[in-house]
Amino acid sequence: MSNVSLKEYKEFKEKYVDCFFPKNLDTWSSKVLLETVNDKELMTEIQQYIDLCRNDITSENLDKLLSYLHSKIETSLEKVKNSNEEDKFHEMSIAMIYVGLFESIDELSSFCDNLIDEIKSKYGENYLSIIQKVDKAFLSVDGKKILNENEDKNIEDDLLNKYLVLKKWQDINHNFYYESIEPLLNEVEKNYIDKNNNGTFDFETPLTLQKLNYLNNKPILTIDELSKYYLAGLKKELVKIIGGKGYGLTILNSLGITIPETYVIPVSSDESTYTNLLNQNIRYSVRSSADIEDGEKNSFAGMFDSYLDVGLQDIDKYVKLVKMSKNNERVKKYVEHYNLGNPNMAIVVQKFIEPEISGVWIGNDLNSGVLEYTEGDGEKLVSGKVTPKREVWDKKTDKNNLLKCKDGYIGKLLLDIQIKIGTISDFEWMILDGKICMLQYRPVTSKIYLDNTTDNNISIEGDEFFSGIPASPGVVSGNARFINVRYIDKVNDWKKDDILMAWYTDPEWMNILSKSSGIVTAVGGFLCHSAIIARELGIPCVIGIGGDNMKKIWNEKELTIDGDNGKVYKGKIKTLKKVDCKIVCVDTNK
Repeated sequence: MSNVSLKEYKEFKEKYVDCFFPKNLDTWSSKVLLETVNDKELMTEIQQYIDLCRNDITSENLDKLLSYLHSKIETSLEKVKNSNEEDKFHEMSIAMIYVGLFESIDELSSFCDNLIDEIKSKYGENYLSIIQKVDKAFLSVDGKKILNENEDKNIEDDLLNKYLVLKKWQDINHNFYYESIEPLLNEVEKNYIDKNNNGTFDFETPLTLQKLNYLNNKPILTIDELSKYYLAGLKKELVKIIGGKGYGLTILNSLGITIPETYVIPVSSDESTYTNLLNQNIRYSVRSSADIEDGEKNSFAGMFDSYLDVGLQDIDKYVKLVKMSKNNERVKKYVEHYNLGNPNMAIVVQKFIEPEISGVWIGNDLNSGVLEYTEGDGEKLVSGKVTPKREVWDKKTDKNNLLKCKDGYIGKLLLDIQIKIGTISDFEWMILDGKICMLQYRPVTSKIYLDNTTDNNISIEGDEFFSGIPASPGVVSGNARFINVRYIDKVNDWKKDDILMAWYTDPEWMNILSKSSGIVTAVGGFLCHSAIIARELGIPCVIGIGGDNMKKIWNEKELTIDGDNGKVYKGKIKTLKKVDCKIVCVDTNK
């Protein structure tokens, strides 16, 4: 493995991962981001695969790419089987990267979206009907089982041939996944959790748990490494490791906002080997970062001790003093008053330079706030030892005689940072060499009020509907049922023509899919299994309405699905557009 700089990692995330992998299902992008934090070779390899998925790739080369990735998966699975227990989980994680690339290219990626857009552009409003006819002519394995037909025809349009390549490989991969990948994956992940879950962390996936354990066991962490894990999707889970202040600085740094050179000593660290990363020629600030500090509900402002202008030889001494401050009386009273748990202490170590000006910012809403500042370091300001200068910032602020630096008005810069973060913010900042440098971010826990603020009332008019991807044409109204993936094997009372609602579907659902009059899923794409089967069977289908929208309708007894426009309505409609499901032969070369 070779290290990946924060700049390289952000470019990889923004130009490759965010633009390629499905946006309505973050499983694969999350795995890729977590595994490439410190693995430049893997990152470069993934970039090369994604670069190959250009719109001008031929159906022949697309077939070769998917065949190659399939062989990579098979090779990786053999590595898993032959690895010792210590390496099995890592090798399985790498194997799943190739699985994710394969499935994303084959079903859910921007490549699929672009392919469908090209088909739309070429065939116009009739594109769904054209694809449906192609699907009926080239049935998937499951379609053949239901319809008992197999009349493949030649297609000379390479655009449609690319679609058929994806469909072919989806068929191949479905059985391969359930027979060869899933059993091994479940075994390896279960063994890892059984051996490594000590109850310290809440985690969504075993890979998340692995990365959290890795960070928790390091004696000291750089802010750049933490920022990469934050960008990879570790959010509030990090607070248990690096505390509230460390988490706020991680957010600032990940957004490219200037902060001092920063390190965090994790909550669990009891080693003094962290000094090996620090510079004896630099003075440092040693600051508290408790896991219940600087949060959305309780700031613990001023409760813990911090020390400025510390030499390397004294770092260990002051780290211990900051850790001990969690037991002081003011902290105990604060914890008792708010009925909180006992704090665990991480330590933020930052390069110390005497600032020209220091200040704080308290947001009122995203577009307003109050700025206070003083000359020199900010300790006397936050402790109330001086009366600071004050500015109120909102849309009507008169900018005459307000504080500026080389980059512009300080208040405007802080307002922009608050908007960039997306939360009403409490900042500590300073000016160094004429430029702003952020020292701390936390969400505002006590709202301030400005005289010239107003509330906006927003109303929405019109029929309520939920939008997704139009995956199979037609309009249908009927009785609806939500099926939980975990209990699919217990469903034995499905009625013909019921509308199916589900988070997603898979090939094992064929008995229900074939009887359904319509299908709605929370996640998925135009090339997912349920969409293809719906088109083959002539069932109206809307895919990927999103988890939040699914929760709003999953208790509905009746729905209307508009598969032509990708809309799902609550209840039945009075006038129902009739759906013609006849198979019509067309010349796909036109």
